[in-house]
Amino acid sequence: MMNFQSRWLFVVSLVAFTIAPPVLALEEPVSLTSGQVSGLALEDGLRVYRGIPFAAPPVGDLRWQEPQPPIPWHGVREATAFGPACMQAAAPGFMEAGLMSEDCLYLNVWTAAESPADARPVMVWIHGGGWGIGASSQAVYDGAALAAKGVVLVSVNYRMNAFGFMAHPALSAESERRVSGNYGILDHIAALEWVRDNIAAFGGNPDNVTIFGESAGGASVYALLATPLSDGLFHRAISESTWITSTNVTHLTRANGFSESAEALGETAITAALTELDRPIDNDLLTTMRGLSADEVMGLTHRVTLVEDGWLLPQSPAEIFRSGSHRPVPLLAGVNDGEGLLFLRPDNVFQTVEEQRTAREAEWGEHGSELAAYYVAPTSDDIFTTEVDYNTDAWFARGTREILDAMSRTSTGTFMYLFTRNLQDPSERSPHFMEVQYVFQNLPEEAPEVDEAIADLMSDYWVQFSTTGNPNREGLPEWPAYDVENRQHQVIDTEVGQGREFRQQALDALDRYFSATYSSAGGQ
Repeated sequence: MMNFQSRWLFVVSLVAFTIAPPVLALEEPVSLTSGQVSGLALEDGLRVYRGIPFAAPPVGDLRWQEPQPPIPWHGVREATAFGPACMQAAAPGFMEAGLMSEDCLYLNVWTAAESPADARPVMVWIHGGGWGIGASSQAVYDGAALAAKGVVLVSVNYRMNAFGFMAHPALSAESERRVSGNYGILDHIAALEWVRDNIAAFGGNPDNVTIFGESAGGASVYALLATPLSDGLFHRAISESTWITSTNVTHLTRANGFSESAEALGETAITAALTELDRPIDNDLLTTMRGLSADEVMGLTHRVTLVEDGWLLPQSPAEIFRSGSHRPVPLLAGVNDGEGLLFLRPDNVFQTVEEQRTAREAEWGEHGSELAAYYVAPTSDDIFTTEVDYNTDAWFARGTREILDAMSRTSTGTFMYLFTRNLQDPSERSPHFMEVQYVFQNLPEEAPEVDEAIADLMSDYWVQFSTTGNPNREGLPEWPAYDVENRQHQVIDTEVGQGREFRQQALDALDRYFSATYSSAGGQ
């Protein structure tokens, strides 16, 4: 089967990049901490500012370093074109030559505010893509519709792949904190610091910032909720299909029951690459590593993970959430009921129950015996459905429930959704990524009116939550709060309803399995 990043190409190849032409004219300059920018006037009083640097280019000696402040400029910078996407695998029709670069730490702003006094709520979008592909310039992430509803919308790029998530003993040794990895998450923090210092110039309120993201972007929200470094930088959070699996969280220096240490993963990748390239270490290892071309770094065989490093993540995120030391902010989070439908097809799953059982038992080991009741099919006719359930639960629903449970134990408002609409095939469950086009109200032109209504409702909910910390307001279907006793959620489809305890027994079994496996390795 394909890995997560290659599977995502199926999605993003359908969502083209766009650089829209000027609609009206250049706007009057806005003064930022690094210089002045001028954006584009759109229709209905909207303005957009594209390609604003929020950090220095992470190239040369700054590769695999914490993001540094943006380089100031003189005069007025025309913020009319998206910055390059961060380095990623090329995809015909999606990522062409010239559209990506290591110099990629740029963000975009949509606003209809007339002055700083407007102090509108701010929404900061973190795109998905398995921390391996994607960019803020994708057409589906156009922020005009959300900005028209009263928020200032910011979308950000961040380092991905080995550029953003590789740890290595040599990188840790040079760090004054003796850590490495997590550079993509540090990019999020730098972007949020930029928002704190500059968003008022666009009519946004730096004291009312909501972070939101989907899939790997939801995993970034997960990390930002856990890290003490984000304190005070955001005030609400929305996590869509939080992507947390058994192998995308590692410890910096030791194995955790599911994976080698992050440093070991990085060391293996670098050693293999230098051997294959027949690249001698002329001066020192770090100089050689930073001397690799961007394409050579992209060629590293490396798995991206969050790193429990004792600094950005003082403990494993799961332990942080269990102990209540996460950021206590209002949270809205949820999943699509058929996430796994994006990644699986009936012809690429197990063909017999015995084949499925054998593979799963080998994967789960000694602690996974009770999982078979939920994720090994009773008959061959049920194999595909069972695989979709396993993908949905183990990759997305478990991590989503983890942060919902943690936040509901605080005094903040917590709300869960279950999205069940499938635009392509209304008879099927809703696959991964399906809800994003509804949230941004960027549906295909031929979408039925009922789907336009769902998109209008979802964007209303998201904006209302970002404004007040609660999605409820007059005129919208009532949304019950989430708590660990009832785990109520809003079901969003052509009709809105409520449910409770989504796949609770299966998720409980997964929690016990993950806890036992980590504990046996001396982890969480």
